[in-house]
Amino acid sequence: MMSSCAVLALTWLAVPQGAGAQDAASAPTARGAAMVARVQARVVGIDPASNSVTLQGSGGRIAEVAVNPEVGDVKKLRLGDTVNIDYRNALLVRATKVKSTGIRERVDTEATVPASGGVMAQARVVEVIGTIERVDTKNRHVTLRGPNHTVTLDVAPDVSLAGIKAGDMVQARFESATAVQVLRDGQPIK
Repeated sequence: MMSSCAVLALTWLAVPQGAGAQDAASAPTARGAAMVARVQARVVGIDPASNSVTLQGSGGRIAEVAVNPEVGDVKKLRLGDTVNIDYRNALLVRATKVKSTGIRERVDTEATVPASGGVMAQARVVEVIGTIERVDTKNRHVTLRGPNHTVTLDVAPDVSLAGIKAGDMVQARFESATAVQVLRDGQPIK
């Protein structure tokens, strides 16, 4: 069973996929800055209770991704399957500086967020108190060290990075990485 605290930036798994990846990456998203990316990975864990899978990329890195039940049913996957997955990277939606206590915390919840075509989708929302490791204002990414992992997050357009720098302790809220399409042998896993 996967830990509910396992949220990793799926960019670690990224594998170039040719023209199709370009199309997926340029697709508009309702979540703002979080762009769609495509990877090919091997299934190394399945959690039907949370409809999540643990994937291993070609470089050996491992990441957990939530799969919206409308997108796919992970119970139809088997360990060792190779899947092509389109996903939205984790998206920072709030970051507020807090007084440093040296204690990092994390709380996971489910939330309804806008999806493409005017429909709503479920997303895992994470509230964390952590330390900013890196701020990339040009590309709108932050690297955040939480209680269990260090993750790199896309930053929503309405989130100001002014005054946030490496070493700051922040209370952050982000939507975890979410699959928008999962294919096995070219077929959706619905």
